[in-house]
Amino acid sequence: MNLNTRITWPAWAWVNSTVDIISELYAELGYDLITDIEYESRIKWWVNFFDVNISDKNEKFLTKYIDIVLAFNAESLEKQISSLKNGATIIINTKWLQKLKDKWISLDTYNILDLEIADKYDNTYLLWIYAKYLNLDIDIILEKIEKVFERKWLDTVNNNKKIVEDIFSNYEIKNTSNIKIVRIWEAKKTIYGNKSLTKWAIEWELEFYSAYPMTPASTILSEVINDGRVKYLQAEDEVAVINSALWASFTWARAMSGSSGGWFALMSEALSFAIQAEFPITVVLSQRAGPSTWTPTYHEAWDINFALNPTFWDFEHVVMYPSSLEEAHYFWWLALNIADKYQTIVLILMDKQSSEMVWSIWKLEVPKVERWVILENPGVDYKRYELNESWVSPRVKVWTINGDFISSSYEHDEYWATSEDREVKKAMTEKRWRKLKDFFKKEWYKGYEIVNPSAKKMLIVTSFTRYTAEQFVKENSDYGLIVIKFLKPLDERLREEIEKLDEVIFIENNYSGQLENYITKEFWLNYIGWLKISRLRKYDLFPFYIEDFNELKK
Repeated sequence: MNLNTRITWPAWAWVNSTVDIISELYAELGYDLITDIEYESRIKWWVNFFDVNISDKNEKFLTKYIDIVLAFNAESLEKQISSLKNGATIIINTKWLQKLKDKWISLDTYNILDLEIADKYDNTYLLWIYAKYLNLDIDIILEKIEKVFERKWLDTVNNNKKIVEDIFSNYEIKNTSNIKIVRIWEAKKTIYGNKSLTKWAIEWELEFYSAYPMTPASTILSEVINDGRVKYLQAEDEVAVINSALWASFTWARAMSGSSGGWFALMSEALSFAIQAEFPITVVLSQRAGPSTWTPTYHEAWDINFALNPTFWDFEHVVMYPSSLEEAHYFWWLALNIADKYQTIVLILMDKQSSEMVWSIWKLEVPKVERWVILENPGVDYKRYELNESWVSPRVKVWTINGDFISSSYEHDEYWATSEDREVKKAMTEKRWRKLKDFFKKEWYKGYEIVNPSAKKMLIVTSFTRYTAEQFVKENSDYGLIVIKFLKPLDERLREEIEKLDEVIFIENNYSGQLENYITKEFWLNYIGWLKISRLRKYDLFPFYIEDFNELKK
């Protein structure tokens, strides 16, 4: 069974608790869960919606079509009409139906579950009609009310409980559902993208986080503040943000910062400084639709080129792009470790979808934290930028005896003294490049993943598009899937895999084909004579739905 529920409301209605309870209910009963939130605005009276997609078959994917919609006013429902499946169920306050009829909008083909609601608890009434329609266990519902509303007044909890009991006792379902939502597995937990990043970064010994709020990266800072274990700075702009993080890194703290495209741009000069001074730093770039600052609350992946070239000069760094919840979990551990190990900048690419999507999860293990080359007792001849076979120089903690040095933005010799000597410049440039040379030969992980490796036609994707793409591959076995996890460095083993194929299809949420252009150039794909290179691009502000992949079969 796959079921998509859409909760839709005007921005001012604030019905987040409805979304939380529905998600919590399905996770409690063991269902696989994946969501999509779309909000035109949080401050204007425009329409928002939240999709909750569940499966009892270990499937997670997004679909544009709706089985059940909970609509909180007439305009919200009107916007969703084109996405309703034939015979879909509409749950709504009766007073809004007349407004739709006045606009000559017919709802005759849908299953309408309505109720005249006179008080302020619209969300609770509609939610529990939904619960009764799906034959949900009332005891689990009451338990979730207490959990979701635990921070509110006792009267609020009791009023909600009373509404549930009244609905279950007295509301008559006109057209009963043949769907019965029952426990199918052990209880799971729910978590959304940015919260998961924050939680796991803290588990991996994150010690400092700095940011200025910018959607969709803003809630990373909120979660850091709420957690309370990590020192943080909400600065006045991204220039102050990144420089404070570099200062923390200089003091040997595990430091991280985050933003989105427009304000990430302000970090450019400081990132060049980080390369020169060899500061370990991890930065989140959570993409949103542009250009400039508009449309700030929507999804697109326009910043791949930016992540690959985030600053001036000629340099090497690491760009990671998690493609699943589990990867987001381990990539934070990996990113912080890589930054420390190679004393470089590591960018984690996210996007509006992966930052805000909610999942159901099992318990995940905590890997080992590694801080790498640290000298506890340096000699009097300590060289902060020592040239050695690994190309990675030993670090010391601040205030270590004999460990004094200066990190500046100027070229320097091994001791840190400013230099414009030609041989010094040549040696230090090669040092900064060579420490990441043969990256995947040194490490145990791969920069990509292949699903259905026997297929000769492969979709190439990044980010959480992999969930929906994987469902398409599951339903169309002549296709396979290549998921790119490291954009930089690229894992050269992938070219050998591509040489075995007949066709690659790049799936991208941008107009220009940034992923296709990059990989085609780096791997010389145009010179593989038998290889067909195709593409499917989407740049309408929404993520890929399973229906979008049907274009490939035409």
